[in-house]
Amino acid sequence: MAQLSRMIEVPDDSGLLGVVDPDAYATFVSENWTLEQLFGHFRSEMSKRTLLLWGTGMENTWHVEITDSANSSRPSGFRRTSGPIRVTKGRLLLVNYETLTMAAQFVYVSLPEPYLVDLLVDVPSGDYSCEIAQLDEPDTSDDDSGDAAGFVLKLTPGQEHEPWSAPAWFELDG
Repeated sequence: MAQLSRMIEVPDDSGLLGVVDPDAYATFVSENWTLEQLFGHFRSEMSKRTLLLWGTGMENTWHVEITDSANSSRPSGFRRTSGPIRVTKGRLLLVNYETLTMAAQFVYVSLPEPYLVDLLVDVPSGDYSCEIAQLDEPDTSDDDSGDAAGFVLKLTPGQEHEPWSAPAWFELDG
């Protein structure tokens, strides 16, 4: 894999971010989906290794650094988790909850939508271990992180992890 290091700004109005294979992720759920159906869909897609979804701890515009194992040491920070992601056609897409809900509700929405092309990352096709590190504890009193990375996503070829069964660092209330 060629060295990868890219910083991407991702708006987050709900406290959930994700990385998805836009060419394999099934978007549509129902025009009238329920929260239970939607999170069931997320769990299903995570089991297929097309999605990793995690809680951010607060709403913010996050700077996410995408890097590869050749370009980075193990990210440190407030919290860290790892999961598997499969790249089928050479690209991954950073997403927020709002993007996923729009795609879930409308059968004609496919990813990436034109306004999301800046959130695409070129990655050779294959299986990866994706280590996600949130660098600092969320501080709702100061939601301006400037240009500093809030998250680091480190991609390592190979698959060392079982698929996720739920979003990391997030509990569905109710």
